[in-house]
Amino acid sequence: MKILYSLMTFLIILSCKGNTDAEIKTAPTHSKTATEKEVSTSTKDLNETTSVSEVTFNDQLYDDVYEAYLDVKSALVNTNATNAQENAVLLSKSLDGISDVSDTTRKAVKTIISESDVAKQRAAFEIVSQDLEVLLSKNVASGTIYKQYCPMAFNGKGAYWLSDSKEVRNPYYGDKMLTCGVVDSEIE
Repeated sequence: MKILYSLMTFLIILSCKGNTDAEIKTAPTHSKTATEKEVSTSTKDLNETTSVSEVTFNDQLYDDVYEAYLDVKSALVNTNATNAQENAVLLSKSLDGISDVSDTTRKAVKTIISESDVAKQRAAFEIVSQDLEVLLSKNVASGTIYKQYCPMAFNGKGAYWLSDSKEVRNPYYGDKMLTCGVVDSEIE
């Protein structure tokens, strides 16, 4: 079993390293010497996909949380720190109505709000993703949430996120490796 898992991980890493999708273009404001603090002003939404799974929850509060979470993810896919901050404010407000949100999640959302460095926002987003997976999965009424995984995120440690589409749009790498990752599971 370990051999199969190792082989699968190796193949995922290999496929991500060779990700040279011709449609992926560096945003016009992207500079080779820019830091992760850079804010993309590209008009093209890199998070756009051809299909979206509509999800409803047992309570409107969870719909609001999920929508705000997806907006933060979209901002990170687009490497837009300011937009991530703005959407994290909405996520924070939507989490206020839910009592079983951990302090860890609330702190990670506040980090996204206070940080202008996309790398630090992405690290906090990983924590938010882990915690919201548990919270949201218990409350899905209909539809599918896609749990996606990038084995290369955070120097090979790997990281998960939630998506409303089977099509991978990587919030940890943005336009650098937009489609690096796999659908790990479906939450229904």
